[in-house]
Amino acid sequence: MVVQQEENIVGFDDVEEERTGNSKKKDSKKKGGFYSLGLSFEVLKGVQKRGYKTPTPIQRKTIPLILEGKDVVAMARTGSGKTACFLIPLFEKLKNPVMGKAGIRGLVLSPTRELALQTLKFVKELGKFTGLKAAVVLGGDSMETQFSAIHNNPDIIVATPGRFLHICVEMELKLNKIEYVVFDEADRLFEMGFGEQLHEIVHRLPENRQTLLFSATLPKVLVEFARAGLNDPVLLRLDVESKLPDTLDLSLISCRSDEKPAALLCLLKQLIKKDSLTLIFAATKHHVEYLHFLLNRSGIENTYIYSDLAPSARKINAAKFQNGKVRVLLVTDVAARGIDIPHLDYVINYNFPAKAKLFVHRVGRCARAGRSGTAFSLISNDEFCYLIDLHLFLGRPLSIVSNDGSGPPDALGRIPQSILEDELSQVISIHETFTDVSSQFKVSENAYKQYLRSRPGASVESVKRVKQFNLSMIGTHHAFSHLDQPEKEKVDFLAQMKKYRPQGTVFEVGLGSSSEVYNVMKLKRNRHNDKITKHRLLQGNDSYSSSK
Repeated sequence: MVVQQEENIVGFDDVEEERTGNSKKKDSKKKGGFYSLGLSFEVLKGVQKRGYKTPTPIQRKTIPLILEGKDVVAMARTGSGKTACFLIPLFEKLKNPVMGKAGIRGLVLSPTRELALQTLKFVKELGKFTGLKAAVVLGGDSMETQFSAIHNNPDIIVATPGRFLHICVEMELKLNKIEYVVFDEADRLFEMGFGEQLHEIVHRLPENRQTLLFSATLPKVLVEFARAGLNDPVLLRLDVESKLPDTLDLSLISCRSDEKPAALLCLLKQLIKKDSLTLIFAATKHHVEYLHFLLNRSGIENTYIYSDLAPSARKINAAKFQNGKVRVLLVTDVAARGIDIPHLDYVINYNFPAKAKLFVHRVGRCARAGRSGTAFSLISNDEFCYLIDLHLFLGRPLSIVSNDGSGPPDALGRIPQSILEDELSQVISIHETFTDVSSQFKVSENAYKQYLRSRPGASVESVKRVKQFNLSMIGTHHAFSHLDQPEKEKVDFLAQMKKYRPQGTVFEVGLGSSSEVYNVMKLKRNRHNDKITKHRLLQGNDSYSSSK
């Protein structure tokens, strides 16, 4: 489903946090941390056990409103701390069960199984001391196991909409005791086609429930759903989608499409620390599989996740990465939703996203909660217009590293050719030696052709602006400047060759002063020397010196 333009919710209370840092009063709650939120001992102990010390901006704004019992629509990007926003009040409200109300009282709906499993993990950790029971209901898991889990009367259910509705129908499950409902990543719920199931689930819920909706964007279909399913909600615009974390460094690398495998190896070998966690986004599952084979053959241990992978394999591979057993994870955009890596160091866009908001979603996974992080993007010429779109969206200028190496830290640069050629040779050698790699490369090339046909076009303005940039004159990226001495020597040598002006012409080489040709050329040079010098100066070259 195509996401429509964001709309305002007319009639909703709209609370918008300005992040200028120049407010007249400092928020007293910020100083007090989670203690000032009035949390009970059991909940606060879980928060401390999880390692949370100071509420994030979204947590400071949403938690008090939710504790007051208000319905909330919160716009927040990945990594803002939104999960704790709805779980902490959930524990506060449900920790003291009312007599005769045993059973499901809290429901969290997620778009993917990965996000649901991650939320369940948070429920168990944050709610460890509350005594509340939780269960998960996911597509792909055993129905019998889920029937049994629900018969145990859990207080909280975390589920994907399709399977949860199926369970409700099969078990004739009554939802009349539910007090607290959360639609997590609500825009994705509708993008993935769960609209009909969501409306049916809402129809089965009691009217006196509290409903929370968390979303990165606010398309029209979501506005209509909020109007119908929420009671006088407060709208919070806390994390503006066109902003990136201040602690995130952007590194933009220009390269040809056929150089991307070698460029990726350059990043992983030359710039990325071996003990760090790196998430790599590729366009299709076939690219993920190809890169998996290539990195393995290059001695770089990695794992991967894509949407068609069996649920058990996805769970195992995600756990390997989250636990640090493997340091590189290859993913597609759909598969990456819901995978939470608190200490992610690097994100690499192997294929640059066609939508600016998707870029923000991707790179927002690192540099969370005040930590620093770096996002590398490999950008081919056909993707350059999308890079311009991104900078228009972010409201920042796009700069290119000049040949002399000057330019801001986030300027687009290239990998030194000497370094890139070494990795290109290795990639070619691997393709020639290992048929699994070369055959998967061909599959990924065919998949990329289909991907290009379905890729949305860049804005007309950005396509026109491409012509303003000389992509053939991009200098070495700042991140590689310390490795670029051979390249600098080569450039300096060529520059000196360009400036070199011989004392004589080809007619004079090897001839003595007694030669008639030599004397004629010397006479001509003396006669026209002023004009020649003036011409050289006009051409910007003042290095010409005449011989008398």
